[in-house]
Amino acid sequence: MKFSVDDLVIRLHERSDTANIVTMINRDPFHMLNGLTAEAFEQDLDEPGERVRDNTFVVELGQTTAGYFSLCFVERTTHISVYCYGTVDVDWRRRGIGTAMFKFIFTRLEAIARQEAKPIHFIHRALTSISGETALGANFGMQVQNSLNILCLNDLNHIKVSSPPSEFEFRPPTLEDAPIWAEIYNNAFGGNKTVESVIHEFQGTGFSQNLYMLCENETGTAVGLLCATLRGMHARIPTLAVKRKWHRRGIGEAMLSEILQRLQDSGAVDVRLSVDSSNDAA
Repeated sequence: MKFSVDDLVIRLHERSDTANIVTMINRDPFHMLNGLTAEAFEQDLDEPGERVRDNTFVVELGQTTAGYFSLCFVERTTHISVYCYGTVDVDWRRRGIGTAMFKFIFTRLEAIARQEAKPIHFIHRALTSISGETALGANFGMQVQNSLNILCLNDLNHIKVSSPPSEFEFRPPTLEDAPIWAEIYNNAFGGNKTVESVIHEFQGTGFSQNLYMLCENETGTAVGLLCATLRGMHARIPTLAVKRKWHRRGIGEAMLSEILQRLQDSGAVDVRLSVDSSNDAA
């Protein structure tokens, strides 16, 4: 089907759009959010302090939803980091829709930067599994900041389970643990995750006491964390973090071993873990 870019309509997301967006995401088996539910999508739009719901847009061609994108604003000391998440429907790729989306995004961000008198650093997650997406970013002058390797375990039947070192134990986090969860995360990744953001996550549809864990030492001090999600039979491990001063104690390996066992017991047939390609230890 031929179309002109002039036929595209980019408008603010409405709740009635969510079902179409989730269907579009789940049509792509390689999409990082494959298996997403409408409830989880809506929850992500309300991440505290990140303006996501006010900056999520739908791309339409007539009555067809051809794409969507969300902009996530994270306040820094000297600038605003804006993270972009979105996709073009598998049937509409390589037709100029991504280019139109980027032009719209940059026009919007330039206006916000002027209005708030603060520079914006734009970060887009480009998937190499989507043909042309990396080249599209390069065409707009974007540079590779870092890359992630997606590691996949397709056979959980031969997991070597290792117990944590004797002075450590695991337990599920509670809402009262939100400050320490944020502290460990920020210590490990240099981020600025807030307590409100953690509480929002713990109260969301993806939280499971069986798949979220804190690692504590013998004095009850939390030194590491891990969370996993299970959608159908497919699992992901979005976050594994150990405080820097507690590295090389076998904590990360023990947490990973424990969660793989739990996922196997829960019926997972495969598990995906994302790690920075420069992090050899991970």
